[in-house]
Amino acid sequence: MRKNKKVDVKKVAKLEVMEVIQKALADAGYPIAKGEGYGMTDGTLVVTHQTCDVQIKPITPKAGVNRYEPLPEDED
Repeated sequence: MRKNKKVDVKKVAKLEVMEVIQKALADAGYPIAKGEGYGMTDGTLVVTHQTCDVQIKPITPKAGVNRYEPLPEDED
């Protein structure tokens, strides 16, 4: 019997979000390169800005966690 490959939902989410970001940056005229060519992790983008390069790296919550919890607001 063949095992079904488990879908990494966090990886799918990162790819979807980075696609939107990449399109927005390209539409704004920023040159974009894949970070792998610079020794960075898969999915990282290097954006060429007028003054310096900017690295954009998608990060999801740690294993077993799907959402970040906001800090409680301070009461005055």
